[in-house]
Amino acid sequence: MAGRLTLEEFSERIGAVQLARTHGELAALRADLPSTAQSPLAEVAVSRHRAVFSQLVRRGPWALDARMAFRSVCGTIDLDLREATLPGPEVELAINIFGTVTVIVPESVDVRVEGGGAFASQVVDTPTVAPPPGAPVLRIRTSGPGGTLYARSQGERQGSARMLRRSDR
Repeated sequence: MAGRLTLEEFSERIGAVQLARTHGELAALRADLPSTAQSPLAEVAVSRHRAVFSQLVRRGPWALDARMAFRSVCGTIDLDLREATLPGPEVELAINIFGTVTVIVPESVDVRVEGGGAFASQVVDTPTVAPPPGAPVLRIRTSGPGGTLYARSQGERQGSARMLRRSDR
């Protein structure tokens, strides 16, 4: 059947994916599926994070990857980027939500939100003043049904903390 799944098998596999706890368990679920051609963006590694009926919180000093994927399934993800370090002038966050995701960014970052899904909400509350020329760009791409994305800037946690590009260090 050209590598296509029936609706019943697809539903079973999705259920098994949600219960998987290791990369090996996930690999076994797709071992018999045909491979797909990779896009040029696939060359950049994507770090993956998830909150399934749980909470994921990242704050304080931490280094972002160029491409990061977050999935919230009836969970909560809180990402405070005010003390984070960017790997370059642009970072992409792919967010699949069926829960709540909050992203707090410094006021000097250019935030661009794209995408959406059925029954999904987006609340983007960034400063009315445009970021300075050459400001780092944070692309937030959302997909998936339901859930709420809050993207906002707020006063910095520790006064002098700021988002830096690695080239600024």
